[in-house]
Amino acid sequence: MKRVYALILLSSVFTLVFTLSLASAHPAAALKPTAAEKRVIKLVNRERARKRLAPVKFNAALTRAARAHSRQMARRGILTHRSANRDTVARRVVRHGYKRAGFRSWCIGENIARARLGTLFATSDGTVCLWMGSKAHRQVILKAGMRHVGVGVAKSAGGMRYFTLDLGRRCR
Repeated sequence: MKRVYALILLSSVFTLVFTLSLASAHPAAALKPTAAEKRVIKLVNRERARKRLAPVKFNAALTRAARAHSRQMARRGILTHRSANRDTVARRVVRHGYKRAGFRSWCIGENIARARLGTLFATSDGTVCLWMGSKAHRQVILKAGMRHVGVGVAKSAGGMRYFTLDLGRRCR
């Protein structure tokens, strides 16, 4: 009986590793932004265009980091840039694949928000409007060097919607 369980466990581990390796082989192809995430990216790029800044482009690693952070904030019911394990924004995005190694320069910026479902501010448009109305959040969106973007949106059981916007740049 132990041998059967060992084979099942080994088979499960192999399947998980194989699945993860396939997902990491083409992460951008496997990961697509949701409608709400696309809308945030579009609105951010509209604001950047008004200042004649280059648009930011969808990045799978930043999206994974932003989604995980929004889900975590929604579960915990708090708005914070620190992960539950105390990771900083930089550590979190690196852990999700936005690597520093091999690049001569690397930078990251993050905006977060939450709002009650059913309100304007719980929409992509409302959240970007809030960010643009705040000097610190606007500076992140309008930082000239940023080239990559990831967005995560999550709902809490308590009726709140959480947004995370991660912007980054890596230069070789």
